[in-house]
Amino acid sequence: MMHDSFAFDTDESSDSLGVGRYLGIPAATTPAWLADGRLAYLSDATDVPQIWVTDTQVTVGAPPPSSRPLTTYADRIGALLAAPGGGRLVFGMDTGGDERQQLWTAVPGEPPRAVTANPGTIHTLGAVSPDGNRVAFASNARVRHAFDVWTVDLTDPSAAPRPVLATDELLTPVAWTADGRGLVVQRANTNLDHDLLLVPADGGEPTLLTPHTGEATMPQVVATPDGEALILVSNHDREFAALVGLDLATRQQTLLAAPEHDVEAAAITPAGDILAYAVNDDGYSRLTLRELATGTERAVTDPPAGVASGLKWSHDGTRLAFALSSPRNPSAIWVSDTNGTATQATTVDLATLDSAPFVAPETVRYPTFDRRAIPAFWYRPNGGDGGSWPVVIDVHGGPESQRRPEFAPVTQALLAGGIAVLAPNVRGSTGYGKTYCHLDDRERRMDAVADLAAAVDWLRARPEVDPARIAVMGQSYGGFMVLAALTAYPDLWAAGVDVVGIANFVTFLEQTGPWRRRVRAAEYGELPRDADLLRAISPLRKADQITAPLLVIHGRNDPRVPLGEAEQIVARLRSLGRDVELLVFADEGHGLVKRPNRRTGYGTVGDFLSRRLLSKAG
Repeated sequence: MMHDSFAFDTDESSDSLGVGRYLGIPAATTPAWLADGRLAYLSDATDVPQIWVTDTQVTVGAPPPSSRPLTTYADRIGALLAAPGGGRLVFGMDTGGDERQQLWTAVPGEPPRAVTANPGTIHTLGAVSPDGNRVAFASNARVRHAFDVWTVDLTDPSAAPRPVLATDELLTPVAWTADGRGLVVQRANTNLDHDLLLVPADGGEPTLLTPHTGEATMPQVVATPDGEALILVSNHDREFAALVGLDLATRQQTLLAAPEHDVEAAAITPAGDILAYAVNDDGYSRLTLRELATGTERAVTDPPAGVASGLKWSHDGTRLAFALSSPRNPSAIWVSDTNGTATQATTVDLATLDSAPFVAPETVRYPTFDRRAIPAFWYRPNGGDGGSWPVVIDVHGGPESQRRPEFAPVTQALLAGGIAVLAPNVRGSTGYGKTYCHLDDRERRMDAVADLAAAVDWLRARPEVDPARIAVMGQSYGGFMVLAALTAYPDLWAAGVDVVGIANFVTFLEQTGPWRRRVRAAEYGELPRDADLLRAISPLRKADQITAPLLVIHGRNDPRVPLGEAEQIVARLRSLGRDVELLVFADEGHGLVKRPNRRTGYGTVGDFLSRRLLSKAG
């Protein structure tokens, strides 16, 4: 079947697996404390992520208070911060998924106000100054291929953004110094190698804080309230990211915590006495509170095992807010006291669904061609091992990313429909050490695809799996993996689903946003030097090998993987007379964000997989 669509209704009549019911469950993320003890956060309860605010203070041990939306825009809000003291919110919003985010500010009780107004420019929210009057951000207004550092006065509606640092590099302000006179700026050399710079907030020469050789990822920086140090999450000179203290006067670094897993997030109380940090332990978050004076640690153990993010201390330092998502629990905001006792602070509306049938995965490892063990999450439908299940292998994007045990509505819908899901973290994934993350670089790209073939071997050896009904699905880089698997191992697959995936690495690198080209080239290869390699690993070059039915979904406004990638692979397959469907969403970018589009797009995925996997004749 060959099918084009460019606009959709929200009619779910073709949603045979009921995916739309699962996608109707709202997710709460990105907590931010207000001055009066209420919580602001992002929720897509109104179909697209907006700011919501609790009606009353959030108290550990008390039932979740009611909440209401603070904003009701048609487009997503993708970033949210509260100023120190909680008297002001700052947020970012793009248009139609184009990622050209504009920045806004809101004082509770007053309407939001835009503080940038350049719709052709990307603004990346950085940090609010200690006095709450200025926000630092990154912008590519000067040149499209680089991000400079800017600040803007939030208290003056007529204030224009002021440049702080411009170097033709990829810069992001990540913290202010305690006196408000300096900015800590992250410089991204690649996605996995960073420097930290100290820059005068009013402009001036930067000082390199973290000279190093080799690769060092520094995804988060926390400034201590006394102004004397920074606390870094860094994997410099080690396999896993650790907590490191950096003395700003001497530039000396001190190791604070180095578990045999990645530290992934950290937050310090306004008084500087307690540090909260999360560790990524085989995909699950372990959340710990450390008293800095004594080193005493307490675990936060009340929430279900899952993934924590967005750690934020209340302004009085008595409560830690974070978002928590687990396989059987949709994302909600939780709050812990300083003893590690936690309470869910926002409610989850399951509508007509019952959470009891939600499935948690088994963590497994399967062997691959070079005897490595590939970690994966194995989801089996309820009802035991008596059936002969079809399986979807669900591949994450990135590739510098990781499939985590979070609530996945499409996965749960597939399971309820009798389809098992295997979610592997093939070589190249983060979370398993620096060495593992680089096993798929450049000329080793297809080794990761071979890990998918090994997953099929593992599945076929299981008596509860139907070996003739295995499909592969993925988004972004995962979409490339789908196309690559269909071309390299065509006999293994009953179907494929490619969402915003790469089909041709040459045209991808030529047409992706210029600000992304350099960091992507470090992973995939560089034009024109590596053109032969890039062509060799491009699925488009071997599209004639694809025999399985394929569904392709893309957003017209995608700035990362342009729509042309989908159009190329579909046109080629159609010229060969192959079974391919294409859905294009006019008001989406890199993935589907708006709930009506998600219901339509993933409802179509459910129908497609139902036809191909639930009927042996399909």
